[in-house]
Amino acid sequence: MTASRTRPERLWHRPFRRSDRRCAAPDGQATRLPALIGGPVRSARPHPPVDRSRAAAEPGREVPSLLSVDGTELVLRPAGPTDRAEALAMHGRCSPASLRLRYHGPVRDAGRYLDHLLDARHGHSLAVTAADGRIVALGHLMWDGGEAELAVLVEDAWQRRGLGPELLRRLSTAARAAGVGSVYAVTHASNTGLIAAMRRLAAPLDFHPEDGTLVITATLASGEPTACARPSR
Repeated sequence: MTASRTRPERLWHRPFRRSDRRCAAPDGQATRLPALIGGPVRSARPHPPVDRSRAAAEPGREVPSLLSVDGTELVLRPAGPTDRAEALAMHGRCSPASLRLRYHGPVRDAGRYLDHLLDARHGHSLAVTAADGRIVALGHLMWDGGEAELAVLVEDAWQRRGLGPELLRRLSTAARAAGVGSVYAVTHASNTGLIAAMRRLAAPLDFHPEDGTLVITATLASGEPTACARPSR
């Protein structure tokens, strides 16, 4: 990523987008986004209709699959608005440190984030659930023009068991299927877990630090992104 592509305003409204113009209002009209973690309240304009949801976010397009983690079976499946309550409960079980790394600041209202993140019009979400239905990890792929943003949150008790890299791999595959050539994650330079997980994609990476954050861009090859050795998150 070159400096000219990273504009300062992209970093104010995480976790939505690099560019506020792509945060669509539900009714397709211009609206104002809440300042959830500080920074200015910004005007949001609807992005043009995108058919990528048919390729990567349509219900039933991705079949749920089983994951075995330390002898425990988990289910990895698509997530949507009906998962809001469970996703919010998972946020409540996460430590402030985990939430700060995910959202780059204190979270004032995680529920309002989730309304946007779980909406298939804006991207594609995956959840990892335990046998009792509890969500223990969430991954989001958010459309941003010709690329897409990756974001992952893993409940503290389930970190360092490979869930983060698996979510990143699946979401990168969905991005490639939707015709997206590169994906990026925005985090703190101290977030060694996410940095290591991005490296596990075995894709060319570009690191761009700016204003205390680190933008990591992965260029997707035509083949499926693969995980290398056992990940650290």
